[in-house]
Amino acid sequence: MTYENIKSVILVILVCFSILLTWSIWTYQPNLEVIEKQNTVEKVAISDKKEVGEIVRPDRIIYHLDKESHFGTVDINEINKVIAEISRWNYADFENISGGIGSYPSFIHNSGKAVIEFPDLIPIDLYRSIIDIKDKKLPHFQFDRIVIDIGATQKEQSYVYFISSKEKKAYRSHVASSFVHNFNNAFFKNVEYNLSYSSYFQYKVSEDRVLFLLSDETKMLSYQYVSNPLDPEKYKNALFKDPSVVQKNWQSSGSGVEFKDYSSLMRVDEDKNTLSYVNPVESNESQFPTDNLLKRSIDFVNEHGGWTGNYQYVKIDESNHRVLFRLYENNGYPVFSDANGISEISHTWGQNEILEYSRSNFSFGIQTPDESETTLRSGPEALEWLEQMEGVHLNQLQDMAIGYTMTKDLHTRLVYLEPAWYYQYNDIWNKISFEEIGGGNHGLE
Repeated sequence: MTYENIKSVILVILVCFSILLTWSIWTYQPNLEVIEKQNTVEKVAISDKKEVGEIVRPDRIIYHLDKESHFGTVDINEINKVIAEISRWNYADFENISGGIGSYPSFIHNSGKAVIEFPDLIPIDLYRSIIDIKDKKLPHFQFDRIVIDIGATQKEQSYVYFISSKEKKAYRSHVASSFVHNFNNAFFKNVEYNLSYSSYFQYKVSEDRVLFLLSDETKMLSYQYVSNPLDPEKYKNALFKDPSVVQKNWQSSGSGVEFKDYSSLMRVDEDKNTLSYVNPVESNESQFPTDNLLKRSIDFVNEHGGWTGNYQYVKIDESNHRVLFRLYENNGYPVFSDANGISEISHTWGQNEILEYSRSNFSFGIQTPDESETTLRSGPEALEWLEQMEGVHLNQLQDMAIGYTMTKDLHTRLVYLEPAWYYQYNDIWNKISFEEIGGGNHGLE
């Protein structure tokens, strides 16, 4: 055999060996044992998740028929109908018209305007999940009023305004005139005959603020519920990163229990009826974008199904990275409570995670048959009484509304809802006490 033949044989052997190795690598299946997951906590679901539209809602609608005729409602069913209607519209061609508004109160509350009022500012980027916005590139802005201009309907297009009454900014969008015509026929024209609406009157607080208050007395029912205590173990599993290392300690006073790990603390106070969580490792001193602050809060509660009642978004404090949600009564009235804030869910955010989270430690159970009717004074009477209160200057009044005062019995599981007038002053809601003249009750955010 020649030298060249030997080289060829060796080369063939090497190629065959390479093919065999390649095939072995491709087809090799190691015999690995299945490793069971350790210390894994299942996702906690305390209650149902909610969509953005169930949490971010208007709390009142006002129709301005003319300068002297105003009708409004807080009725949750009527508001649902209106939102369902405007959610079907197509909004396009948003433009900033802030510089051409002049007087914002006059512009918003002109005759022929329907005003959908929200408790506080909402990013348009979040609300586009509720309404149909055609603009792909939408300017970033916030609003607390949606204004439908019934009187300025043109042949093919009409205007809907998204206005921040706080920041004095306004954006105009175009919608098909057919939508506004239908809205006029279904809602606006018939408002005087709709029992869900009441007559309102205008009270001018200052050049920059106008309030609309109920013209007549209002009959309201009081309610009584049996409370259901929330399971703190579920919140422990929901809020702590590693629940297995969390230590549980009963308070020596017998007023509650604490859960803590190496950095975080959750306290359930039976006397104050509160559940609070603090994560001091997080800090809210750093500057970070607040555009999605509201969405982060909604997502956070949805993660553990914490909407244990009819909670709605009511306030955002971007400077302190805080978002507040409040209980609403089934007919659409806000529910206030004492300084412990048992009718609220509050979030304060750090740079990456929740810094503080507080809420009540119970939810509403069955409603007991005890209902009594109360007649609340008219708006003019409530305003007159407020004017006599020491330390209250009406030119600094921010808002007035009818709501419910929630109290929990110290010795039983009963929870009471009593109707009352409230006024907002220095960003705090206070109850109007008609029994005595003097300083207002303790404040409620």
